[in-house]
Amino acid sequence: MDNPDFSDYEKRRAEQHEELCRAASSLMCINDGLCHLRSCRRRRVCSGPMQPSPHQAWAVRAQREIGLSGKACAELPLCIANQKPWVFEIYKKVMDGLRRVRQNNPELDLVSACVENASRRRLPKKLLTSDPSHPTSSAETKG
Repeated sequence: MDNPDFSDYEKRRAEQHEELCRAASSLMCINDGLCHLRSCRRRRVCSGPMQPSPHQAWAVRAQREIGLSGKACAELPLCIANQKPWVFEIYKKVMDGLRRVRQNNPELDLVSACVENASRRRLPKKLLTSDPSHPTSSAETKG
């Protein structure tokens, strides 16, 4: 049996992992204020650095057990890499949902779709008219 070229496989796997991570971060971290990088918030898409994360230790170990280096899935976007475990669990659920979308629509540009979806979820801007319980001008407080 021929040995597959793991370097090509790992390269493809790393690209897929990064795409999935950036899509999930664009959908979750930017809108929810977890990302503190100005460039990501301004462009509304995850573009920050990827860095090794302790959250990925299980995935790295699994890849190493099958003979790979583990580098393909070791990194996460900066905004999620050092988050608390409960935040990462939510992030993993978002990633799992995006994996299912990817399987059903392999030709879909996942990052663009998530950016478009996130832009639709923006909170509506408050108008300058005030809520009676929170007056905005001194004239309203005298009433």
